[in-house]
Amino acid sequence: MNKSVIGKEYPHVTYELTREMILKYSRVVEDPNPYFNDEEADVLYAPHTLIGAYTLLLAPHIMMDEELDMDVSKSVIHTHQMHEYKRQAVAGDVLTIRGRIADIKSFEDHETITFEGDIIDQDGNQVVVARSTLKIGGGAH
Repeated sequence: MNKSVIGKEYPHVTYELTREMILKYSRVVEDPNPYFNDEEADVLYAPHTLIGAYTLLLAPHIMMDEELDMDVSKSVIHTHQMHEYKRQAVAGDVLTIRGRIADIKSFEDHETITFEGDIIDQDGNQVVVARSTLKIGGGAH
């Protein structure tokens, strides 16, 4: 992979976190927590796993980046993921994911790429910092 792209930022992805999204997600994952599924609540909180799932919207931008030159025909394994939550997201938040390549490392039989995503709200406040690492090549060890 092309290490000169470390630090490269990708197009921001913005979405509104609606009550319907939260309720539907909570039903699908069968989460009994009333903070996430009380249709009558004044404030409906989003499960952390719902917010984390939206970081996947960055993957196509990164994996298909010709400048990065990632060979996706080789084995690609998701090896690490971390989310640092700054505050609980709620229905009505408009969240924007700002993604960038944090690091690329080369090893004898594989490479790794780490990308980060900052999720900010409509007021510019950080909600989540997400960090993921992929291993490319070298088999499934």
